[in-house]
Amino acid sequence: MTSTQSSSSRGYLFVFIAVLFWGGSASLAKYLFTTRFDTLIITQTRSSLSFILLAVYFAFKDRSVFRIDRADLYKFVMVGVVGIAVTNFSYYYTVQISTVATAILLQYTAPVLVMLYAILVSKEEELNGLKVVSLLLALGGCYLAVSGGAGAEIQLHGWGWVAGLVSSLSFAFMLLISKRVLRKYPVWTMLVYAFGFSMLFWLVVNPPWAIAAKGYSAEDWGILWLFAVVSILIPHALFMKSLSLLEATSVGIASTMEPVAAIVIAYVALGESLSGVQMVGGVAVVGAVLLLQLRPLMLKRAGGGTPHAK
Repeated sequence: MTSTQSSSSRGYLFVFIAVLFWGGSASLAKYLFTTRFDTLIITQTRSSLSFILLAVYFAFKDRSVFRIDRADLYKFVMVGVVGIAVTNFSYYYTVQISTVATAILLQYTAPVLVMLYAILVSKEEELNGLKVVSLLLALGGCYLAVSGGAGAEIQLHGWGWVAGLVSSLSFAFMLLISKRVLRKYPVWTMLVYAFGFSMLFWLVVNPPWAIAAKGYSAEDWGILWLFAVVSILIPHALFMKSLSLLEATSVGIASTMEPVAAIVIAYVALGESLSGVQMVGGVAVVGAVLLLQLRPLMLKRAGGGTPHAK
């Protein structure tokens, strides 16, 4: 195995582990929403507490992580505010006013937007049939997995359209701008600043005194700290590392495994139903990701080299 093939394999492995964390945290979030917390505090503390952990750790461990060029500051602001805060809020708002299936399907149209931009506008990626087939297979599988084939689960009306579209656009934006930032900076630098600016955004929306008025207990804060680590800090670090190794479109397609992971984990851990149609959808998504990994092998056998993330 060449070093490039090894990097590609590690990239997909990182995405896979990330979606397992995201999928598992979806079931945990569902429990927390119904028993302890509202959507706003969960969304806000995910990035805010993650920033505090990273900032304190690297302040003692490696301060070089904080070094950036002033000219690049706006990029970190955009990743934190649009890529993290807006993506999370618009997704959860879509869930609130529509359905989970609708929110997932709309957000995971982002790989289509990423592919179109990367191929037609920025020219960062090349169009190939395998990538198109993988994308269509992933989208179709995602639909079957989250809806069970029941169109009634998809409710596109009112502000659900707007929130879902914003979720898709902001997620696609996060993939594209993060890819650019990672060409120059390490993963931890991007995460520290992205989480930091996301925290500042949320402090304006929901200031500290409003949070204090909720009267959360020490146990509540312990749960929020744990949820921040498992739902965004660990998976986001893995996701961004994969983005530094793979094309943005490939990472976007691979991320459609998240709803599949969430459904399987909910079935195993919570005893929720899992239909045959959903299983077919899950297999389709996994098949799409496996197809993506055939591209480097096909090029190598053809003597064309192995593509790598630009």
